[in-house]
Amino acid sequence: MSADTTTQLTDAELADAAERLERAKSAGCPVVNFDYTTPRPAMTYFEEFDRLRNQTPTAYSSYGPGFWMLLTSDLVREAYQTPEIFSSSATIPSVPNPDWHWIPTMVDPPLHGEYRRMLNIAFSPRFVKQNEDRIRQDCVETIEKFAGAGQCDFLEQFAKVFPTQVFLRIVGLPMEHTEVFMAWVEATFDGLGHLGEDALNQREAQIAIKKYFAQVFKDRRENPPANADDDFFSILAATVIRGELITDEAFTNMAEVILLAGLDTVKSQLSYMFYHLANNPSDREWIVREPEIIPNAVEEFLRAHNIVMTARQVAEDTDFHGCPMKKGDMVMVANPSASRDEAEFDNPTEIQFDRQITAHYSFAGGPHRCVGAHLVRTELAIALEEWHKRIPNYSVTNTEGLVEAGPTVGLERLELGWSV
Repeated sequence: MSADTTTQLTDAELADAAERLERAKSAGCPVVNFDYTTPRPAMTYFEEFDRLRNQTPTAYSSYGPGFWMLLTSDLVREAYQTPEIFSSSATIPSVPNPDWHWIPTMVDPPLHGEYRRMLNIAFSPRFVKQNEDRIRQDCVETIEKFAGAGQCDFLEQFAKVFPTQVFLRIVGLPMEHTEVFMAWVEATFDGLGHLGEDALNQREAQIAIKKYFAQVFKDRRENPPANADDDFFSILAATVIRGELITDEAFTNMAEVILLAGLDTVKSQLSYMFYHLANNPSDREWIVREPEIIPNAVEEFLRAHNIVMTARQVAEDTDFHGCPMKKGDMVMVANPSASRDEAEFDNPTEIQFDRQITAHYSFAGGPHRCVGAHLVRTELAIALEEWHKRIPNYSVTNTEGLVEAGPTVGLERLELGWSV
C-alpha cells in the first residue's frame, strides 16, 4: 500500500485496511496495488485487466483502504444478481463511507424499484425516439463549428459538449448552462476515488450541482411550466415514493445522478471510439461505406472498451468463491474485465464490428442496469453517423503522451486532424 494513499486514512481506517489485507493473504488471494486514479498510458487499464484476469478470477487491491476485485464474467454477473449480498450503498471501490447518497444508484431493492419506475418511463425507447431529431441536430451543429478548421480538441469541442447539450435539451434546462455543467461534471469525476485536493474539488462540485437542482425543484413546485406533463423535472417533482411526494433531497440526488451518468460516460466512450477509428482506417472506411453497421459497431465498442469500474459493498459476511469477505468490505465489480472475458467472447481484445454480441457489462447488470442505455446507444450511433458524413478521414495529432484514468476510465486528451 503506497504512502500517498495511506497517509489520508485515519488510524481506524488503517487498522481495518491492514486486517483486510491479511485476510486476503491468508486466503491465498493474489494481492495487487490497483490504483485506478493515476493517469496511465492510453489503453493500459484494459491491458492490466486482461493480464490480471488471465492469472486469476479474483484479486485483492491494497490501494487506499483496500478492496476485492471480481474479474471474470461469471463472477461479475453473480455479484449483480445478488444485491442482498453485494449492496449498492457504496459504489466507488476505495470509498466505503461516501459522504454522498446517489438515488437510485445507491439504493437497494425493493425501494430502488420505486425510484427506478419513474426513470424507466422518462428514458424509455419511445421517449428517446421522440427526441432523436433534436439529438441529431445538436450533434450536427457541434461538429459543424469546427469541421472547417481541419482539427479539433476532440474532448473539449465535441465529446463533452454534445452529451451535455443533449442532456439539457431533453430535460428542459437552458442550453447556455452547457459550460458550467461540463465543469461540474469534470470536477466530480476527477475526484471520485481520489484522496486530497481532487476529492475536495469533487465535493465542492457536488454541492454546486445540488444547489442548482434545489432551485430547479423549487421552481417546478412553485411555478410549474405549461408543459408540465411533458417536462422531465416537473414529472420528477411530482413523483410519489412509498405513498409520499418526493423530497427535495431525493429530487436533487436523482437529478445529480442523471447529470453525471449521462455526460461523463458518453464523453469517455466517445474518446475510445474515435481513438480506435483514427488509428484503424479499415474500420473507419467500413463505417463510411456501410453506415448500417453502426449499431453493431457501437455495441462492439461498448463491449471492448467498457469504461466503468464500479463497486459494491458487502452486506453480510460471505465466502465468495474463496474470498473471505466481511460486511463493509468493498468489491470492485470489474466491468472492463468481464466484457473482455475469453470465456464469453472469441478474441475479446479485438474490435470486430460484425461480432454477434449477446451480452456485455457496459450498462452493468441486475436491478441497477443502466436506465439510460437506450439514450447512450442512440447518442453514440448518431455521433458516428453524423461525424463520418462530414469528416470521413482523420488521425490523432497528439500521438505523444496520451493518457487515461478512472474510475470511469477515459482518455484525458485527444486531438484529431483532417484535410479540408
